[in-house]
Amino acid sequence: MKKFMDSLRNRLSGLQPRERQLLLAGIVMLFFTVIYVALSPIMEKHDQLVDQSNQLKTDLQWLQQQSAVVSKLSNGCGNREIQQGSGRDNLTKLVRRNQLRLGQIRDLNNGFELRFSGADGNRILRLSHQVACAGFNVQSLKVERSSLELLEGSMEVIYVED
Repeated sequence: MKKFMDSLRNRLSGLQPRERQLLLAGIVMLFFTVIYVALSPIMEKHDQLVDQSNQLKTDLQWLQQQSAVVSKLSNGCGNREIQQGSGRDNLTKLVRRNQLRLGQIRDLNNGFELRFSGADGNRILRLSHQVACAGFNVQSLKVERSSLELLEGSMEVIYVED
């Protein structure tokens, strides 16, 4: 190693001052070029990650804004609000709205048992969906044909706890 250093000093001492300045300028430029080449990919990756982070933050904000909409869509009820009033009154209105005849509403522990009748099975299914959207959980639904044109049904529902 010492021989290499001595040989390098001998060669540099044999150069003229402007050649030494030119060599020093070349070494400085080479140093900065190596640093630029080494740091350039790192800076590009950093810029990509910053852009990706900004995009993900924007997406997260949008998702947080949409969370209320998504939670309303999870049960298929859309924007329906739970009506104010007693559960018995709401269930009576729903049975009548579906043009079914209400037999009776009986209180259970945390809900009700409905008995109803009607000619259209689709109205009974629509009733069960509307009851679920009104803040109840349908525990059981039983529909039987009592005659050729009359269906009789019973439904047990409980209040949904928030």
